[in-house]
Amino acid sequence: MRFHNYKLLLVILSVFLSNAHLPAGAKNLLTNGGFDSTNPPLSGWKYNYEDTGNSNLTNNHLYVAITNIAGAQGYALDLRANKSFLWTIGQGIMVDSDPVPVEPNGKYRLTVSARSTGCNARIFVEGYRWRPGIKPHAKPKLAEVRKCYRFPLVNFTGGTPGKFSFVGETWKRASQDFPEGKMTPLGKESFDKVQFLVVHIIALDCDPNVSDDVFFHLYVDDVVVERLN
Repeated sequence: MRFHNYKLLLVILSVFLSNAHLPAGAKNLLTNGGFDSTNPPLSGWKYNYEDTGNSNLTNNHLYVAITNIAGAQGYALDLRANKSFLWTIGQGIMVDSDPVPVEPNGKYRLTVSARSTGCNARIFVEGYRWRPGIKPHAKPKLAEVRKCYRFPLVNFTGGTPGKFSFVGETWKRASQDFPEGKMTPLGKESFDKVQFLVVHIIALDCDPNVSDDVFFHLYVDDVVVERLN
């Protein structure tokens, strides 16, 4: 009986931590957006891409971790990479959230905290739908869905979304609403085909003059996707 009570306490604590960073009334559509789950670590996120057949991503999982770095609320995502990953080959080090089922006509907001020791980043949401031939079910994997829409990047400088998210050396929190403004009929038609949202976080780009011996870190915490309507 005491063992079952302990398990129940762990479940309650996990739920509390996953929602502790949200503003009142907000519901995070992501699982483990705060990276505080340690059993297993990075549950709710894909970081091993060996199954994709992309040789550039074979070792991606070796450079992904969670850490309790200062300034994070609990644990934070840690993407570690050198110039070879960030610039020379240029595929970066990345994670993707588990696909989040959504309904048509939604308006959403991605909010995230991040800091970097010298690399840049791209943090944004992509729209997915079932791959042909896949029978729909309750827990889709990334390999079972295909990209059909890309939304603007979160920009930590407050400027217009562009090629990078421009993460600085100190913790900063930023948001990006999507879709942006009024959509064209064609744009809305494409958007309404989206069945899942996936948060894509990638450490990418650095000073090309640094040595390959230098490793940079992209730290990310408190990732929230919420529906606004």
